Amino acid sequence: MILKIENIEMQFRDHVLFSNVNLQVKTGEKIVLIGPNGSGKTTFLKILTGELEQTDGKIEFYGHKIGSINQFRIDEDKTLYEEGLSAFEEAISFYNLAIDSVMKDDIDEYGNALANAEVLDIYAAEKKVREMLKGVGFEEKDFGRRLSTLSAGEITKLEIAKVLIMDPELIILDEPGNYLDIYGLKFLNEALISLKGAVIIATHDRKMMEKVPDKIWEIDFGTIKSYDGKYSDFLVQKEMFLKTIEHRTDDIDKKIANLRRSIVRYRQWGRDKSVKQAKSKEKIVEKLQKERENYEFERQKIFKDIHFQVENVTEDVILKVNDLEVFAGQKKIGEFSFEIHNGEKISILGKNGIGKTSLLKAIISDRTHVSFGPNTFMAYVDTVGSERTKKSVIEKIWETVPLWKDYEVRRYMGRFGFEGEDVFKSVSLLSGGEFVRYQLAIALIKNPNFLIMDEPTNHLDLYMIESLEETLSEYAGAVLFTTHDLEFAEHIADTFMVMDENGLHHFKDYSEAEDFLKSPATVRKKSSDASSSVDKRKKIKNRLKKIEIEITEFERQLSEISDNIEKAESQMMNEMDHVKLIRIVQDKAEFEKRSEEMINKIYALEYEKVQLEEML
Repeated sequence: MILKIENIEMQFRDHVLFSNVNLQVKTGEKIVLIGPNGSGKTTFLKILTGELEQTDGKIEFYGHKIGSINQFRIDEDKTLYEEGLSAFEEAISFYNLAIDSVMKDDIDEYGNALANAEVLDIYAAEKKVREMLKGVGFEEKDFGRRLSTLSAGEITKLEIAKVLIMDPELIILDEPGNYLDIYGLKFLNEALISLKGAVIIATHDRKMMEKVPDKIWEIDFGTIKSYDGKYSDFLVQKEMFLKTIEHRTDDIDKKIANLRRSIVRYRQWGRDKSVKQAKSKEKIVEKLQKERENYEFERQKIFKDIHFQVENVTEDVILKVNDLEVFAGQKKIGEFSFEIHNGEKISILGKNGIGKTSLLKAIISDRTHVSFGPNTFMAYVDTVGSERTKKSVIEKIWETVPLWKDYEVRRYMGRFGFEGEDVFKSVSLLSGGEFVRYQLAIALIKNPNFLIMDEPTNHLDLYMIESLEETLSEYAGAVLFTTHDLEFAEHIADTFMVMDENGLHHFKDYSEAEDFLKSPATVRKKSSDASSSVDKRKKIKNRLKKIEIEITEFERQLSEISDNIEKAESQMMNEMDHVKLIRIVQDKAEFEKRSEEMINKIYALEYEKVQLEEML
């Protein structure tokens, strides 16, 4: 065991965030922490790292080193690579001591210092730093950049890399996926699995939840409960747990109802003995009600009762992009041409900074190289770059639908998780998840038949993401969206466009898109004209169909030839006429020649078929 958590409680003023938390972490165990936004995940992790002090309870750590991204002091004068290398500061210090000892002819000190440096993996330092920095999304050209030039997100990526480089006995990470693209998340998944130390990580990335953890910890019912296995195992166990609670609460409600009926009867009788019995049963009711409170929990915010009225979409092509040049500032991202059809759901995937957002903004603003269908009504959901207004949520909704009554606005916003006084919050003060829900509410209020969305799952918790998936799956209109959440893309999209330095690569099958994403950049470049081209794929599939037809026909002809050879062999056994026998032998030789040619043709087609299938 590396960590023991006993009776932890955290209270803010009169509000208890969680209590009675009793958990253990074994050496090398991987744990994913989940819970709705605002449930206390970040607070709990800060308690574990020592950044916050709990109200009650104790934590015992039995190792030497905990790794978290908030533990580092950044020296802004250092380069990215130098800061990464500082994770080996102790090893470098021992190595330098060994060098100094040689200069002083102190062989004993040299041996000890060098041994300590080797234990701390000094010889692998540069290799590990480069691998980790590249893994989280930095390029070789970034290594010389001063830290003062890095954005907050880039600093966080650097800190994640340093934590992984250190490989401590326990790593604690809070939503690292907010700063990593699909390649960074893939790298992080693999890195966490391979780590010797234990890991506690808060995330809503379901790919990670199915690959990394040995346990799922969920914040719910005012405490944190542990479930064995991956996320799919958790879902089964949680459902059973909820059914148990449901049965228990139903049982308590029935007992309370029966007791209250008895109390009414006893008080109606008005006798001293019956009044005493009524008071006794009232105490039992109070006790049951307190027990009932232990099973009450805040309802998780989800998208509710959103039904789209998608009408007047008569055209097949709703968006046509023709030779659209896309720029990010002065840098040209590329030139793009593609079509989107009615009802199609397309996900744009690619690393951060490749130009996905720039492409969406160009589609929205360009009317020379971009055309929408005559009956296409588009709405744009921008969770990345939208400016924050100081107006309240309800004010902004009324600007869009000024004729709506107060109760209509409140009912509509309730579908997006804004209930009660939430509608009066200033947009500028909304949390990340609240702002995404607000953006979706504004975009969908007039029932568009085409949605363009930039990172719609940003800052949403797991429950809201799954709810949004269900909503969009039932949406009859077309959707074009960027995301770094591969699970979300897989569940929503029927077409996948992977964006890289060579342009857009189209896939109809998610597994093919994922394989392409996983392949090295050099392989992707070589295969861009073959496996990522829709036209090329269609040609390959058409050729495969033709090959199947040709093989079937040649096999039929080969069967006929084989019958003729058998027939000739039978005639040769029975023919006594010398002249006829010679002719039969000649015919047999001709059949055998044709048989060999036919077999070679079939072999050639089979070989071509295998080669083409490998290109798909």
